[in-house]
Amino acid sequence: MDRVFTSGDLARATGETVRTVRFYEEQGLLQPVAVSDGGHRRYDRAALEQLQLILDFRELGLSIPDIRALLAMREGCRNAVEFRKLLRERLPAHIAQARNRIERMRRLESELRQALSSVAENVSDPSSVPCPCTVASRSGAPRIVRVLARTGECGGRHAGLSPGPASQGQHEGEDATRSHA
Repeated sequence: MDRVFTSGDLARATGETVRTVRFYEEQGLLQPVAVSDGGHRRYDRAALEQLQLILDFRELGLSIPDIRALLAMREGCRNAVEFRKLLRERLPAHIAQARNRIERMRRLESELRQALSSVAENVSDPSSVPCPCTVASRSGAPRIVRVLARTGECGGRHAGLSPGPASQGQHEGEDATRSHA
């Protein structure tokens, strides 16, 4: 007999919560193999694999209806040829979506590394650096550093930020449309 999993088992196996497992069940994406008289749901290994796939699809950015359509793909297929044809038609778009997401994540990783590197210098006298916005005002400061250091108690007095609400949080010479993009 196959191993039977509880909602808690699925949650632990995927690093999610029982609430998440129940959500996907409520959405019709995951079905228990049995429900006890007390309402305890039981799942099999196939349900665990399906939940892992659902979570991967969500990580990719697919919507619940898109996932539902992918999981229901086989329903209209009468044979393996039709199933392969559907896979060949539908999967390339998702591959492209995955590639785009990976590229964005690589760019973000690079930017995070640049931000960490840009603030790695050791300041021996913390009082010599009045506030975080001075870090953001340095030439070549990465976007992450500029954005995160921009709003502070000093209101930009230490880093040459322009005063006033129209330019709140902007460094001198920085284009307003760029800072809000």
